[in-house]
Amino acid sequence: MNKNSPLFGLALTGYLGLLNAADPVSWSLNPATGFTATQVGQQSQVSYTLSNNLPFAVTMLTDYRFTGSGFSTFDSCKNKTLPPKGQCQVNFLFKPHSGGISTVQLTYGYNRNQIALPSLQAVAIGAPANAVVGSIFGLPAVITLTPLQQPDFVATYSNSSDIPVTGYVGDTTSSNLFTISPSSNATVNILSNTCGTFAAPITLQPHQDCQIQGQLTPLATGSITLTSRFNFDSIHVSPISASSTITQGGGGSCSVHGQTQLPLPTTTYQYADNLVKFVFENECTAASTTLGPVAISANFTPNTGQQAVITASALYDNCSGKTLPPQGNCSVLVSVSPQNTATQMTVSATVTAGGVTSIASTSAPVNANNQTANHTVHFINQCPFNVWYGIANGTGVSSPDPTPGSQSPQGAPASSYFLAEQQNGQAPSKIDLSASVYVNGAIWARTGCASNGSNFACETGMCNTLSPTSGTCVQSGQPLNQPVPPYTKFEFTLASTPGGDGVYDVSLVNGFNVPVEIKGLGPVTSTNPFQCTGSGAVLQPNTQLGACSWSFNPAFSGLSRFDFVWVNPGPSTNCTSDADCSGGDVCGMAFSSSPANAPINRRCGRFIGYSTLANYYGYPATGQWGSPLFNLYSKYNIGTPMSNISAQNYGTGAIFGNLLACVQTSNNSANTCYNSSSNLPTCCGCVDWESSGVPTATSSSCLGINQDWTATAGTTATAKNAILWLKNTCPTAYSYQFDDPSSSFTCNPSPISKTDYQVTFCPGGQSGLPTGAVDGR
Repeated sequence: MNKNSPLFGLALTGYLGLLNAADPVSWSLNPATGFTATQVGQQSQVSYTLSNNLPFAVTMLTDYRFTGSGFSTFDSCKNKTLPPKGQCQVNFLFKPHSGGISTVQLTYGYNRNQIALPSLQAVAIGAPANAVVGSIFGLPAVITLTPLQQPDFVATYSNSSDIPVTGYVGDTTSSNLFTISPSSNATVNILSNTCGTFAAPITLQPHQDCQIQGQLTPLATGSITLTSRFNFDSIHVSPISASSTITQGGGGSCSVHGQTQLPLPTTTYQYADNLVKFVFENECTAASTTLGPVAISANFTPNTGQQAVITASALYDNCSGKTLPPQGNCSVLVSVSPQNTATQMTVSATVTAGGVTSIASTSAPVNANNQTANHTVHFINQCPFNVWYGIANGTGVSSPDPTPGSQSPQGAPASSYFLAEQQNGQAPSKIDLSASVYVNGAIWARTGCASNGSNFACETGMCNTLSPTSGTCVQSGQPLNQPVPPYTKFEFTLASTPGGDGVYDVSLVNGFNVPVEIKGLGPVTSTNPFQCTGSGAVLQPNTQLGACSWSFNPAFSGLSRFDFVWVNPGPSTNCTSDADCSGGDVCGMAFSSSPANAPINRRCGRFIGYSTLANYYGYPATGQWGSPLFNLYSKYNIGTPMSNISAQNYGTGAIFGNLLACVQTSNNSANTCYNSSSNLPTCCGCVDWESSGVPTATSSSCLGINQDWTATAGTTATAKNAILWLKNTCPTAYSYQFDDPSSSFTCNPSPISKTDYQVTFCPGGQSGLPTGAVDGR
């Protein structure tokens, strides 16, 4: 083209206009504000888009400068040739490992041009300085040289924050996990350490803990201070310490050291059931010692004649009269229920060994109940694992506010439902729930919970939640608004007017994940065993009621425990016994994946609970079972027509599963045996438990007994044996749907004020973990 022609001038003018309208290669940032503030362990991202506005192709060059750490780069622009109107992206991912400010600056170039973009700040929000808390348990107040005592002790560190924390114990030499002052008086031998070292740090997830076990050897008399430090996020140190005095000793028999492993809560209440555990240890290295009887007492300050009901059992006292070997220990578990208020109640265990009396004690104030216009439910966790409670009201009724704090439309934070695991020597964690009314709903324990991006997902007790960080279960309109079995359920009905509360109970119908006791806070009477007593109680002050061991044994009913043990999700291993497993895994049943996705597999895994035949009734399809060898719907004849089993008429389409799960049929079969309007010859149940192999009180007798329930022909198990092992574990809990007469409790002690309740997870530290198993909850 002739450069002097009008057309060339027009083209040049158009090109210059294009340059004036847009940068030759322009950029944009998403989000425009840059990185959002990011918690340690979480991540955020920004994306630069580079656009070629030239009428010809250009080759892009990119470079970046960083300060700080935590960045990852995903660059599709470097050395890429962009056609006209072409685009490419440079993404920066920020995942910090510690708190602070980091920066990134992108520079891009083309055709000898370089454009340095403004530097972006990325703010990492680290754990607060008090995120990690710790304690030392087991160090005696006095240690003797003669006889030589070498006490074991445990230091526990817990991440109390909602974000991961990375750190270690000791110093930068990866030694000196404990220090003793003065160092000449004693030494420490490390027995085990899960808290990491400088050379091998660990990451504590939110609400996770670690432990260091040590043994102290005294060298000289005098006072000593034992100290440990957990260093985290590069800037914080969490020190803990304990003191003791080393004495020469008398050179005689060994005495014992007493301590309170499960103390009282920080505050207890009139009529509450407090499970307290004392431990006595022979710290001597060479000699045994014999203990006398352990005496338990409760004293009040000020003393105005208050009383406490103390319940003990030989089943939970392996100290009285026992000879402890060197370094041996024993424990005593007791129930203490204060009948009056007090500024302070002190519960003590006293025992004599080697001519020396040892005392362990725990104290707390005793408050009155009914101090608000609403009902108050006190949740206590004595489990060796974290628990989140779940709550769902009856159909059509909104739930009570499930959080002691504020509630948002997205639901209450998961921490509002969170009860941290029990730490030795520390008061159990506690949440108080206030509710004006609660109708025919369910509450249950959840374990193994964390956000999965769309839900606050749990390994047991899973429900849909209102947001990924909320613990509030969706009430209707979505699946999983009720928990997925197996789980332990407990129920109560709270009336809006005083004196009108309905029954409360614990149920194993849907299986088990966490032991639980629920008790109305009112006086217990000998005339009515179901008034204000503890459903699920480990120690029963009322001798008419059976106590709950929370130790399951399906073999009690002639069943294989491997069909009912529930383990963490995963693929089939087709194990047939625990011998096929390793590393503390047990053989059991499990979902294929989380949350609650069939097929159900037989596999080795971490223990998380027990299922029931009533649960397996809900899995009739062959494809819902991972292997034909372990299709328990088939093995236990759940789908077998009742007409093949019995000459009695159970109605149209009735199957054995109707009797196992107490699901009513077309002619009202498989209904309760305690109602005269039922079809009693084919009812579901029942057992007069007082005269059975699992003796416990009942409030009424059976109106009819279905012989098919106790002695069906041609089935792997009878309906009675399907539930007998559950009743043996906890006589005061529902073992099947119509177990009301032995499992329903009420508490309306006052006509003018509303009843309060106490819910204890793992009462007395009883967890239901099988012997030799590693806990997966």
